[in-house]
Amino acid sequence: MIKVSDYIYKKCVNFAHDRIGLSADEYKYRGESSVPKMVEDVIIGTVGEWGAYRFLRDQGIKVSKPDMKIYEVKRKSFEADLMAEDAIYHVKSQSVISSKRYGHSWLLQRYDKVVNNPKDNEYFIFTEVDGKNVRILGIIKCCLLKERGLYGECKVPWYRKTKVAIYLDDINMPELFDYKE
Repeated sequence: MIKVSDYIYKKCVNFAHDRIGLSADEYKYRGESSVPKMVEDVIIGTVGEWGAYRFLRDQGIKVSKPDMKIYEVKRKSFEADLMAEDAIYHVKSQSVISSKRYGHSWLLQRYDKVVNNPKDNEYFIFTEVDGKNVRILGIIKCCLLKERGLYGECKVPWYRKTKVAIYLDDINMPELFDYKE
């Protein structure tokens, strides 16, 4: 379990509120209409990125810090969350409350290039976030998910138009994970 500092957590909360001010319409297009839920999702995602950053750094991997710049919607990047010299990491985070409700699962944009055309050096880091605490559930090469057809449909119907899901039960195979807590 990795705990982010109070300082980082406050930065994540402030970032979420500032970001939603510019991105709420984009989230609505993707199927989310509740502004408090949008803010919560950004907090969870950003805390998860900081936890993954600390985990990788603790493993001796020199990796970029999470990008907390606010971009205009038309300039928003969907690039990886963390970059190392020889690897690219996409951090996927879920709250403990959500995992209890839906099982361990993570959503991705249906037409994202990491879903449809991943590079060999791209990895997903799956996390579970409980406030300031981040648990790393696994790291997997993105291309293995596509090769094995492991993307599923979302349990929440209104997300199905724009998103696909990854369910831990579908990918929880020792030969797939590079790391498992």
